[in-house]
Amino acid sequence: MTTQLQQKAELEIVTLNPVYGVNYNKGYIGFTYDGTHPVGQGIAYFTKWDKMSNISATHALIVTGENTCIEANAGTNMVEENPLQPYFKPSNCQIFFRKPKDLTDEIAERIVEILKPEVGKKYDYKLILAHAFSGSLPGQILNLLSRQKIKKLLSEALNCPDKWICSELAAYALDEQPEYRDRGVLSDPNSTINPQKLFEDDVIFQAWENQVAAKFKDLITGTTVIA
Repeated sequence: MTTQLQQKAELEIVTLNPVYGVNYNKGYIGFTYDGTHPVGQGIAYFTKWDKMSNISATHALIVTGENTCIEANAGTNMVEENPLQPYFKPSNCQIFFRKPKDLTDEIAERIVEILKPEVGKKYDYKLILAHAFSGSLPGQILNLLSRQKIKKLLSEALNCPDKWICSELAAYALDEQPEYRDRGVLSDPNSTINPQKLFEDDVIFQAWENQVAAKFKDLITGTTVIA
Protein backbone atom coordinates (compact mmCIF):
# COMPACT_ATOMS: atom_id res chain seq x y z
CA MET A 1 0.00 0.00 0.00
CA THR A 2 1.33 3.44 -0.87
CA THR A 3 0.50 6.69 0.87
CA GLN A 4 -0.06 9.79 -1.26
CA LEU A 5 0.58 13.11 0.47
CA GLN A 6 -1.39 16.20 -0.51
CA GLN A 7 0.71 18.99 -1.97
CA LYS A 8 -0.42 22.42 -0.85
CA ALA A 9 -0.99 25.00 -3.57
CA GLU A 10 0.46 28.45 -3.00
CA LEU A 11 -2.13 30.89 -4.29
CA GLU A 12 -1.05 34.28 -5.54
CA ILE A 13 -3.25 36.91 -3.91
CA VAL A 14 -4.10 40.20 -5.59
CA THR A 15 -5.90 43.11 -3.94
CA LEU A 16 -9.14 44.67 -5.24
CA ASN A 17 -12.08 46.55 -3.73
CA PRO A 18 -15.13 44.41 -2.79
CA VAL A 19 -18.27 45.22 -4.77
CA TYR A 20 -21.56 43.38 -4.21
CA GLY A 21 -22.83 41.89 -7.45
CA VAL A 22 -19.35 41.97 -8.95
CA ASN A 23 -17.05 39.93 -6.76
CA TYR A 24 -19.46 38.57 -4.14
CA ASN A 25 -23.19 37.98 -4.34
CA LYS A 26 -26.23 36.18 -2.99
CA GLY A 27 -25.61 32.44 -2.86
CA TYR A 28 -21.84 32.76 -2.45
CA ILE A 29 -20.31 30.93 0.48
CA GLY A 30 -18.14 33.04 2.76
CA PHE A 31 -15.23 31.58 4.72
CA THR A 32 -13.59 33.48 7.55
CA TYR A 33 -10.37 33.15 9.50
CA ASP A 34 -9.15 35.01 12.58
CA GLY A 35 -5.74 33.73 13.59
CA THR A 36 -5.73 35.75 16.82
CA HIS A 37 -8.89 34.15 18.26
CA PRO A 38 -8.49 30.94 20.34
CA VAL A 39 -11.52 29.31 18.69
CA GLY A 40 -10.18 30.11 15.22
CA GLN A 41 -6.79 28.74 16.18
CA GLY A 42 -8.37 25.54 17.50
CA ILE A 43 -10.47 24.97 14.39
CA ALA A 44 -7.47 25.69 12.17
CA TYR A 45 -5.52 23.05 14.11
CA PHE A 46 -8.01 20.20 13.77
CA THR A 47 -8.86 21.01 10.13
CA LYS A 48 -5.23 21.35 9.00
CA TRP A 49 -5.33 17.87 7.46
CA ASP A 50 -7.76 19.16 4.82
CA LYS A 51 -5.76 22.29 4.02
CA MET A 52 -4.54 22.24 0.41
CA SER A 53 -3.65 25.92 -0.05
CA ASN A 54 -2.04 28.77 1.88
CA ILE A 55 -5.47 30.02 2.97
CA SER A 56 -7.11 28.96 6.24
CA ALA A 57 -10.90 28.77 6.65
CA THR A 58 -12.40 28.24 10.10
CA HIS A 59 -16.00 29.45 9.69
CA ALA A 60 -18.56 29.26 6.87
CA LEU A 61 -21.56 31.45 6.11
CA ILE A 62 -24.01 31.91 3.25
CA VAL A 63 -24.41 35.35 1.64
CA THR A 64 -28.08 36.39 1.50
CA GLY A 65 -27.64 40.03 0.49
CA GLU A 66 -25.22 42.93 0.19
CA ASN A 67 -24.69 43.10 3.95
CA THR A 68 -26.47 39.97 5.23
CA CYS A 69 -25.64 36.32 5.72
CA ILE A 70 -27.08 33.22 7.35
CA GLU A 71 -24.71 31.36 9.65
CA ALA A 72 -24.63 28.86 12.51
CA ASN A 73 -23.09 30.95 15.28
CA ALA A 74 -21.35 29.10 18.11
CA GLY A 75 -21.11 32.29 20.17
CA THR A 76 -24.88 32.77 20.33
CA ASN A 77 -25.82 29.06 20.07
CA MET A 78 -28.10 29.89 17.16
CA VAL A 79 -28.58 29.86 13.40
CA GLU A 80 -29.04 33.53 12.56
CA GLU A 81 -29.32 36.00 9.72
CA ASN A 82 -26.62 38.54 10.57
CA PRO A 83 -24.94 41.56 9.00
CA LEU A 84 -21.74 40.90 7.07
CA GLN A 85 -20.31 44.22 8.23
CA PRO A 86 -18.77 42.89 11.48
CA TYR A 87 -16.59 40.58 9.39
CA PHE A 88 -15.42 43.57 7.35
CA LYS A 89 -14.28 45.64 10.34
CA PRO A 90 -11.64 43.68 12.33
CA SER A 91 -8.19 44.07 10.82
CA ASN A 92 -7.28 40.60 12.08
CA CYS A 93 -10.27 38.93 10.37
CA GLN A 94 -10.19 37.79 6.76
CA ILE A 95 -13.29 36.76 4.84
CA PHE A 96 -13.06 34.63 1.70
CA PHE A 97 -15.93 34.28 -0.78
CA ARG A 98 -16.31 31.34 -3.16
CA LYS A 99 -18.82 31.24 -6.00
CA PRO A 100 -20.66 27.97 -6.68
CA LYS A 101 -20.16 26.87 -10.28
CA ASP A 102 -22.74 28.04 -12.81
CA LEU A 103 -24.55 30.02 -10.11
CA THR A 104 -27.63 31.86 -11.39
CA ASP A 105 -30.02 34.24 -9.64
CA GLU A 106 -32.57 31.42 -9.48
CA ILE A 107 -30.13 28.95 -7.88
CA ALA A 108 -28.95 31.63 -5.44
CA GLU A 109 -32.54 32.32 -4.42
CA ARG A 110 -33.11 28.60 -3.82
CA ILE A 111 -29.95 28.41 -1.68
CA VAL A 112 -31.22 31.25 0.50
CA GLU A 113 -34.82 29.98 0.70
CA ILE A 114 -33.78 26.49 1.84
CA LEU A 115 -32.02 28.09 4.82
CA LYS A 116 -34.80 30.34 6.09
CA PRO A 117 -36.62 27.56 8.03
CA GLU A 118 -33.33 26.78 9.82
CA VAL A 119 -32.98 30.28 11.29
CA GLY A 120 -33.56 30.09 15.03
CA LYS A 121 -32.34 26.51 15.45
CA LYS A 122 -29.56 25.72 17.90
CA TYR A 123 -25.83 25.19 17.37
CA ASP A 124 -24.61 21.58 17.46
CA TYR A 125 -21.81 21.56 20.03
CA LYS A 126 -21.70 17.74 20.15
CA LEU A 127 -20.93 17.60 16.43
CA ILE A 128 -18.07 20.06 16.94
CA LEU A 129 -16.62 17.63 19.50
CA ALA A 130 -16.81 14.87 16.87
CA HIS A 131 -14.91 17.09 14.41
CA ALA A 132 -12.33 17.99 17.04
CA PHE A 133 -11.61 14.34 17.82
CA SER A 134 -11.51 13.38 14.13
CA GLY A 135 -9.01 16.19 13.54
CA SER A 136 -6.74 15.16 16.40
CA LEU A 137 -3.74 12.92 15.77
CA PRO A 138 -5.38 9.84 17.39
CA GLY A 139 -8.53 10.55 15.38
CA GLN A 140 -6.58 10.80 12.14
CA ILE A 141 -4.83 7.50 12.84
CA LEU A 142 -8.15 5.76 13.57
CA ASN A 143 -9.69 7.31 10.45
CA LEU A 144 -6.79 6.06 8.35
CA LEU A 145 -6.99 2.54 9.79
CA SER A 146 -10.78 2.45 9.35
CA ARG A 147 -10.77 4.10 5.90
CA GLN A 148 -12.65 7.12 7.25
CA LYS A 149 -15.40 5.00 8.84
CA ILE A 150 -14.66 6.25 12.37
CA LYS A 151 -15.16 9.87 11.33
CA LYS A 152 -18.50 9.13 9.68
CA LEU A 153 -19.75 6.92 12.53
CA LEU A 154 -18.77 9.47 15.17
CA SER A 155 -20.34 12.37 13.27
CA GLU A 156 -23.55 10.42 12.70
CA ALA A 157 -23.70 9.38 16.37
CA LEU A 158 -23.23 12.91 17.74
CA ASN A 159 -25.08 14.84 15.02
CA CYS A 160 -28.43 16.29 16.07
CA PRO A 161 -30.87 16.61 13.12
CA ASP A 162 -32.33 19.88 14.45
CA LYS A 163 -29.00 21.55 15.23
CA TRP A 164 -26.22 22.85 12.98
CA ILE A 165 -22.56 23.76 12.78
CA CYS A 166 -21.47 26.39 10.27
CA SER A 167 -19.98 24.22 7.53
CA GLU A 168 -22.71 21.59 7.81
CA LEU A 169 -25.32 24.32 7.22
CA ALA A 170 -23.48 25.69 4.17
CA ALA A 171 -22.98 22.18 2.77
CA TYR A 172 -26.68 21.43 3.29
CA ALA A 173 -27.72 24.58 1.42
CA LEU A 174 -25.65 23.50 -1.59
CA ASP A 175 -26.42 19.79 -1.37
CA GLU A 176 -30.16 20.48 -1.55
CA GLN A 177 -29.70 21.98 -5.02
CA PRO A 178 -29.86 19.46 -7.92
CA GLU A 179 -26.95 21.25 -9.60
CA TYR A 180 -24.57 20.42 -6.72
CA ARG A 181 -26.12 17.41 -4.99
CA ASP A 182 -23.55 14.75 -4.04
CA ARG A 183 -20.85 16.42 -6.12
CA GLY A 184 -17.30 16.83 -4.84
CA VAL A 185 -17.12 17.04 -1.07
CA LEU A 186 -20.92 16.90 -0.93
CA SER A 187 -20.69 13.17 -1.66
CA ASP A 188 -19.80 12.90 2.05
CA PRO A 189 -22.45 13.33 4.76
CA ASN A 190 -22.92 17.04 5.45
CA SER A 191 -22.21 16.44 9.14
CA THR A 192 -18.63 15.34 8.35
CA ILE A 193 -17.70 18.45 6.30
CA ASN A 194 -15.58 21.10 8.01
CA PRO A 195 -15.01 24.69 6.76
CA GLN A 196 -11.54 23.99 5.34
CA LYS A 197 -12.69 20.91 3.44
CA LEU A 198 -15.63 22.78 1.92
CA PHE A 199 -13.48 25.80 1.06
CA GLU A 200 -10.94 23.69 -0.84
CA ASP A 201 -13.48 22.00 -3.15
CA ASP A 202 -13.07 22.94 -6.82
CA VAL A 203 -15.82 20.59 -8.00
CA ILE A 204 -18.57 22.69 -6.40
CA PHE A 205 -16.89 26.08 -6.55
CA GLN A 206 -15.51 28.06 -9.45
CA ALA A 207 -11.76 27.34 -9.48
CA TRP A 208 -9.16 30.02 -8.86
CA GLU A 209 -8.02 31.26 -12.27
CA ASN A 210 -4.32 30.61 -12.87
CA GLN A 211 -3.87 29.95 -9.12
CA VAL A 212 -4.73 33.57 -8.35
CA ALA A 213 -7.10 34.43 -5.50
CA ALA A 214 -8.53 37.94 -5.74
CA LYS A 215 -8.16 39.72 -2.41
CA PHE A 216 -10.52 42.64 -1.95
CA LYS A 217 -9.52 45.38 0.47
CA ASP A 218 -12.30 47.54 1.82
CA LEU A 219 -10.84 51.03 1.48
CA ILE A 220 -13.09 52.37 4.24
CA THR A 221 -12.68 49.71 6.92
CA GLY A 222 -9.37 48.27 5.80
CA THR A 223 -10.83 44.78 5.80
CA THR A 224 -9.33 42.08 3.62
CA VAL A 225 -11.90 40.16 1.59
CA ILE A 226 -10.84 37.31 -0.66
CA ALA A 227 -13.17 35.86 -3.28
